[in-house]
Amino acid sequence: MAQDITKYELYTKILDSQNIFTAIFCMESYVFDKGLLNSEEVVELVDEYSGEINVIAKNDLELYYALADKHNVDLIEDVIKTCQQKLRWVFSNEENLFEAKVYFKLKNYDDEKLKFRPLHTARLTDLICMVSILNCLMYEDSYENGKRNLSDLSKLVPHNFYGNIPSTNVQYLFHKWQVKYKEYTENVIEHCRSYQNNHNYLTEVGLDIKNFFPSISPKMLYNYIIEKLSLTYKDDLPVLKMAVTKLLFFRLEEDNIEPWKDCYYPENLETTCGSLYMNRGIPQGLPQSYLFGNLCMIEIKKYLMKDECFNGDAYFYVDDSVIYVQAELNKESFEERIRTLNTYISEWCKKAESDKSDIVDFVPKAYLDFHTRLGYQIQFHEEGKSVFTPIDTTDNQFGPILNLTRETSISSDLSWNLDEIDDQVSLGKLEALDKVISSEIKKLKKEEENASANSKNNVSSRLKLLRRFKKFFLYRNRLLKIREEGGPNKALLDSFKERFLENITNLTDWFEQNDEGIFQSEYRLFIQKESKGEAQKLSKDIEDFEKAVLRLGNKEDEKRYKYLFFAKDSSCAVMMKSLSQDMYASLIRWAKENFNGFKNINSENQMKQFRAFLTTTKEPSMSIYVMMSNGYGEKDFTKFVMKSSSEYQRRILNVYFSEIMGVVSSDALTFMKINSRKFHYTELRILAYLRNKYFNLEQFEEFIEHIKDKDISNRMGIDMGLLEVLNKFISHVRKPEWVDSLILTHRLTKGLWYNGSKFLNSYTLHNEEHAVTLINKSLELTNRIDYFVLKDIDYYILFLACYLHDVSMVIHPDLGRMSSAEGKNIVIISDLMTKMQDELKAFNAIKPGDRKNSRLKNAGKFLLSIFNEVYGYFESEVRDHHATDSAKFIRERSNTLLSHLEPTLLSFVAKVSESHGYDVYDVYGLKSRAKDDTVSLKYLMILIRLADLLDVANDRVNYHLLRQNLKHLSLTSKFHWISHLVTDKIELKAIYNADEDEEKKLDEKPISEDINLDLYLNVKQLTSATKKNKCESCLCNLKDDIINIEIKKGSKPREECNQESCTVLCRWMMKKHEWLIPELVALNDYLFSVNNSLIKTRINFNIHYRSDITLDPDMFDYVQEYLRV
Repeated sequence: MAQDITKYELYTKILDSQNIFTAIFCMESYVFDKGLLNSEEVVELVDEYSGEINVIAKNDLELYYALADKHNVDLIEDVIKTCQQKLRWVFSNEENLFEAKVYFKLKNYDDEKLKFRPLHTARLTDLICMVSILNCLMYEDSYENGKRNLSDLSKLVPHNFYGNIPSTNVQYLFHKWQVKYKEYTENVIEHCRSYQNNHNYLTEVGLDIKNFFPSISPKMLYNYIIEKLSLTYKDDLPVLKMAVTKLLFFRLEEDNIEPWKDCYYPENLETTCGSLYMNRGIPQGLPQSYLFGNLCMIEIKKYLMKDECFNGDAYFYVDDSVIYVQAELNKESFEERIRTLNTYISEWCKKAESDKSDIVDFVPKAYLDFHTRLGYQIQFHEEGKSVFTPIDTTDNQFGPILNLTRETSISSDLSWNLDEIDDQVSLGKLEALDKVISSEIKKLKKEEENASANSKNNVSSRLKLLRRFKKFFLYRNRLLKIREEGGPNKALLDSFKERFLENITNLTDWFEQNDEGIFQSEYRLFIQKESKGEAQKLSKDIEDFEKAVLRLGNKEDEKRYKYLFFAKDSSCAVMMKSLSQDMYASLIRWAKENFNGFKNINSENQMKQFRAFLTTTKEPSMSIYVMMSNGYGEKDFTKFVMKSSSEYQRRILNVYFSEIMGVVSSDALTFMKINSRKFHYTELRILAYLRNKYFNLEQFEEFIEHIKDKDISNRMGIDMGLLEVLNKFISHVRKPEWVDSLILTHRLTKGLWYNGSKFLNSYTLHNEEHAVTLINKSLELTNRIDYFVLKDIDYYILFLACYLHDVSMVIHPDLGRMSSAEGKNIVIISDLMTKMQDELKAFNAIKPGDRKNSRLKNAGKFLLSIFNEVYGYFESEVRDHHATDSAKFIRERSNTLLSHLEPTLLSFVAKVSESHGYDVYDVYGLKSRAKDDTVSLKYLMILIRLADLLDVANDRVNYHLLRQNLKHLSLTSKFHWISHLVTDKIELKAIYNADEDEEKKLDEKPISEDINLDLYLNVKQLTSATKKNKCESCLCNLKDDIINIEIKKGSKPREECNQESCTVLCRWMMKKHEWLIPELVALNDYLFSVNNSLIKTRINFNIHYRSDITLDPDMFDYVQEYLRV
């Protein structure tokens, strides 16, 4: 080079250790296929002075796992030096390039041709170097204040692009694809439905580009990037230009590409032994490829939006696009527009190649000539993958399919987040979905054969979408089967091999039924769970399978084997079994070396030390702010990440606080002190904050500043029941300040109920244990009935209402209420005063000398009856009005007991709490947009009512307590206590079945969803009882130790139970659950009216009985007395 680029500021910035560390810090977000990392060659660092070679790691895979510990500063320092050496070498000469390797992943089998997706990889340190360069193109990092901003180049990415969007969170190079892809699909669906109604756009167009990444000219991208950044880096242009070329051009090894050149290069490209081999287009798989893909699409979008092409409302996910256009298209006009579009793009590609460029000053002519021979040309598919659908047609044909997209979104986390029962529920649903999709595909195949030219396009697009859904549901189905079996077993492994690896005779069928991504995920799971020996056997089977596919596709060549994607990935997956990641290892060692003595000081001094560590800014003290100035471990390269990353700060504070408190350092929410000291609420609140991924340092400082660790409430030992739901608070509510408010509300509820109700001690538990049960029940309901989709704020309000909805029942009632002139009061006062007058006359009529003392005995009995009537009055008043009184309590305590909660949200908490006392139709009849509202109030009301009604098990009562106090309870309280005593549990299950009629359409509710509430009793009593009134909207059936009550519609005319007589047990439970049954009827009607057209919901209430326990005779007598049987 003519110029010394080492003097330029951009060169210095690229090689800056802080910049390289940010590339290491976000490494997990851009190493997309760690199974392709080099697992054979060591990672070396050459000493610049002595020339001595030091081995950093045995291979790239080992280094990847070791770098999960972002505080292992010694290792990271060596990696930074290695990267700096490589970057100096790369920039020292235009001929020096990063080396890449290409692995070939099975893609499809079209037109009798086996096709592969080439995926590129490089040495891990080279990937880090590439991102170090890429950082300077994508971001403007301020090392002084720790702020990351998007660069001018990144700001060019339009708002309607969703794939691989640059993230200003230094932990991620791009926003998480799962979040953005969900956003993309939801916006497409929402606008499709909107346009079906308002007809602002008349046609939906889905476009796909042929071989997008290999078709992009590096020269075109070079010119585009330099043009856009020429002013931003006007003083650093030579470095900028060289940096961009290093991300665009790569040399490939001959033994890698020569055997695969027919799958990698265009057919007409001639190569000779020993000749040059370079990347084709943008090397998909390397970190920069996805940004560069978006930059290319920015230009393509300009042509797409021409009126003669597809100008309209567009949504892009890299090269996939959905556009709503105003024109009504047919097959001819659609194809004409694509041809016009391809003509424009072809002219643009030719111009980009012929445009004058100074790239020749930074890339050797041989490299440029090689790329010229590749003949870059971007083109959209004219048929097949590019489709159009009239909006009015989508209403009939895509409406049901769009419901599948909702199921896809709901199911996306099934394999990781649900408990054992949820797995069974989900598995049944997935099997039913798979069955109806398979039936629909079979019908559409027949329809496609006889379709006209125009309608064939619609049918083909529907088939494409349905096949995608089938593969998705099949994958989830198989994953859940593995979990249901407790992990992989021989039968499941044999099933996997039969489906994927054995008897492969027809490649068309294999690719239609299977998906390469699903195949990879499934074998990865088997390798992870199986023994190492079995995993190695499976890896060999996968290698043999790929070789067999090559033979069937007429691609067999032993020289190809080394670069088969699945063989490489599965062998690395076996190696990963022996590797582990511990992101806290170095921090724990650091804490023990520096703060071990703090474990033994008292808690007050521990808090002083922690506050000092959190707030001190003066040296030489060790604190979080001193670290921001000097770097963690006084390493300069950590400064920017230390200032900018909440996650980096959180891990340090978490380990510091955990270690001085004697708690095992991790992100787990299971806490146990190794020094056996009592766990206080202050400590729990701080750890809950520090183990929450949504941590923010400024908010945490404010939290610590206001926490009163000397307050007696904060010094209380924690309630272990809180730990049962703490992880649910964090996973559903997320915000640390909201999680803390829930902890305080739990503590408050426990304190209020500490000694039971202050007046009415005959109540069953309505304390924090009841609240925890309601939280679990409400989550169970949202998991089983997936129509209830809640937001973070919804969960927060719901959980608060679970704690506070019964709060008035613990408060001593206002005894002065009896003197008010209300209807009920007048009646009871008049009645009691009359009785007292009569009793007083009788009392005075008995002679004082009566030897039987009947005068005093009768008077005592009378006073006791008066007491019971007055007590019963207040018991009834509290019970009848507790929902309203609780809501009033919540609203009036916003500045006192509930001052830790936001007043604006308290009104919602009060409404939800009050709703559990509403009439059923006052809730289900509410007008609501439900999940589209800021707060899904109607959902929350339904959920808390159901959860409250389902908390009926015997863990709310104690037999011995009941036995000792039975005769002192009112008959109503006796009935409820005994009913709880005989109830072991109530479970909510959902069973899914696909309709046997395969001709049933997707919009005709082909799937039945049976929601079963199974009540398990420990008593049996099947004697007949006289039936005074027939039950409405439910049908009763007795069989096999189960009383089945089928919930019917609530609208008139209502069905009546057809049984002439009733068993005592049925009568008993129907009375006990007299509020639950109407609730289920209303829920049944509601789900029928709002659920999607795929699923028909039925609800059953099943009473399971057994005679393991003999109920005390007097208890059963009281039940019969209450039931009047």
